[in-house]
Amino acid sequence: MPLDRSGVCKSRGYILCSRVDFTIINLTGSAFYLSLLPFTTTIFRFFSSLLAPLVIDRFPLKRILVQSQWFKTILLVCLGIYISSFNHGFSVAVIFFIAVISLLDGVAAPVSAAFIPQLVPKDERMKANGFLNVITQTIFVAGWPLGSVLLISTNSSFIIWLTVMLFAVSTIYTGRIEISEQTTDSVAPTNWGSIKSGWVAIRQIPTIHTLISIDFITTLASSVWVAAVIYLYVEQNLQLGEEWWGYINTSYFVGMIFSGLIVIRFAKLLEKYIGFFITFGLFLSSLLILLFGTTSIPALALLLACLYGLPEQIREIIYTKLFQDHATEKTLAKIYAVWGAVINLTFAGSVLLLDYITETYSVKTTFQFSSTLIFLAFLYATFKRKDLQRGKCDQSLSSQSSNIPR
Repeated sequence: MPLDRSGVCKSRGYILCSRVDFTIINLTGSAFYLSLLPFTTTIFRFFSSLLAPLVIDRFPLKRILVQSQWFKTILLVCLGIYISSFNHGFSVAVIFFIAVISLLDGVAAPVSAAFIPQLVPKDERMKANGFLNVITQTIFVAGWPLGSVLLISTNSSFIIWLTVMLFAVSTIYTGRIEISEQTTDSVAPTNWGSIKSGWVAIRQIPTIHTLISIDFITTLASSVWVAAVIYLYVEQNLQLGEEWWGYINTSYFVGMIFSGLIVIRFAKLLEKYIGFFITFGLFLSSLLILLFGTTSIPALALLLACLYGLPEQIREIIYTKLFQDHATEKTLAKIYAVWGAVINLTFAGSVLLLDYITETYSVKTTFQFSSTLIFLAFLYATFKRKDLQRGKCDQSLSSQSSNIPR
């Protein structure tokens, strides 16, 4: 199950990832090349996220986003030409192009996320984030079946050229966004000053520091939803065919879609009790993942997967809102870059850890371990609950600009 809070496979990017997955496995029949894809994107995005502040400090955010989109479109054009011209060595070329695109994504994703506060009034951001969540998760659900249909009914070249068209259209529309940006400093900070500025901001803003600490713990636990673990869960717990991995995957994302609708409908209530919904959501997630890991009833497993998506995504939307409320434009982009680097590295390591636990013990033990981690996050959030209250953390970074490197 895709899990990437820093934006690797969101919206258009997710369709690209699913199509490339299908293309690689169709043309090579190699699971090795297929496994290289998430590994490559994670590693390259980690390094580009670390270096993203260097670019953010030196160029306007809109320019960064538009130019990165055009570069990705050009790379996809080159990939399409290569696919159409060569029949051998294709999978290696795909990995190379995806690696370069991941480098660009590592910079573009935090910049894109930092746009929302500039486009949406503060009192409407919760609803806006919920609306974006509904769109994103709907595309997640549609991505795999759409990619399957396209691959069966067309060919790999057509899929790549369709992706090129989508990227080009999205880039044109991105360029038409009207946004009032901060002016870039006439004297750019040193390279080291730029790189560390996001980390300094996180340390100096208690709310964001607490949120990232919680997310670090929950990311370690959420890796239990990757395909390798769920496949064994279906085989050992449910004793059903591998198609049930797809059913569980879909149920999870359906729960996320419903969470977005809930946020849109009850945005004011969520804003009023942010601390409660974060802590209660963690407790509920811990309980649901424990029940999911122990059940052997297929229908109950689908229901629990759907329910698990609800608190998970509601927390994610609340996190995003708090981030947006506590940082100015440039600093927010740097914080997102740091967040992306932490999450990418954490996710990569946690996948290996949970795979080891699954193979050494059992898939039930893996889910119990994940449930324990989320419960620890719940205890930590309860202890730090004051940092999650809107009243205490309503001040923006603009009042602290003299203390935080830009």
